[in-house]
Amino acid sequence: MNLFLPSFGTDGKSLDEEAIRHDVCHAIAQGFSGTMPMINWTLPEDPRWTEFYRIVLSEANGRLPVHGIIAGRDPEGDRKLLRKLETLGVELVLLASTYPADADASALYALMADRITATDLPIMLYAATGRRGFPKLGPAGQPLAVYDRIADLPNVVAMKVSQPVSLTSTMQLCQTVGDRLSVGPVNLDVLPLLAREFRISWSGQWNVEAVQTPARQIGNAMLAASEAGDFNLLDELAVSIEPALSHFFAVQAPVIRSGAHPWQHNRYYQWLGGGNGGLLPIDPHAPAGAVPVLDAKARSEMRAAFRASGLEPTDATDDQFLVGRTGWARGRRPGDVLERPYYSAE
Repeated sequence: MNLFLPSFGTDGKSLDEEAIRHDVCHAIAQGFSGTMPMINWTLPEDPRWTEFYRIVLSEANGRLPVHGIIAGRDPEGDRKLLRKLETLGVELVLLASTYPADADASALYALMADRITATDLPIMLYAATGRRGFPKLGPAGQPLAVYDRIADLPNVVAMKVSQPVSLTSTMQLCQTVGDRLSVGPVNLDVLPLLAREFRISWSGQWNVEAVQTPARQIGNAMLAASEAGDFNLLDELAVSIEPALSHFFAVQAPVIRSGAHPWQHNRYYQWLGGGNGGLLPIDPHAPAGAVPVLDAKARSEMRAAFRASGLEPTDATDDQFLVGRTGWARGRRPGDVLERPYYSAE
């Protein structure tokens, strides 16, 4: 399941519907089992939030499940958002809300359950670190006892395990909820070991375009081998994917830990395999200095990582990346892009 990044016009504000539709089709070509619109630039109170979802849902049209996310701190606000997501027609919701750092186990359970029981939509839990970790409630910040109770709620179906969560913590999470929930680790590097103990059949809501292309769906193949229990094939694929996966981890994990994402890097990864491309605006929610600049060296290293894993990157120029494939076809050129956040030509 991939994380769906929005596309904007050269003003960096208006949504580019043609580009968004291109990326929905690209996600389908990748063989993904779901996609989740990333709303950092179009929060629920912004009219573009609804527009963004409607474009993605319209183009997906039953060919690709579309997921929602609730990530607020106010329970009532999250319940209202759940109702909006129900109306739009999403098929699953990631529970990524934030909670008081000093919440005890009973309070944390109540806050989670308040949101989960407000909808009949399937819910995916989010095991993470940083401000979504709870050091006082479990090892490495994972509130295992709370998750154990929450997993019994009937519409809780899955758990996403964030990339920086350690292998040990991931195994503890699988041991705690794996009998009831489908657990999907973001870090595929742990998959060969986990698959020998637990049924792991998906990974999602991250920049999975960093490790596969429509022509070589190596991430999908790993997960299929895991689900089938074909460990010889899984080990073989793990060796093949390692250059791309290790490069992605080195770029992504430190930024995740700082509370952000390497947005232009993520966009470039998608573009290398056929995604639309085009620059993302400044993320107003990212800590100052947390998002790295996508420079020429980084772009070269990303291409090299692709090739080392047998992935063939696009031969289109970076000029096309700047304006996006659909923008380029409409006659846009780099000179039309007035602001270039997190990007350097050099």
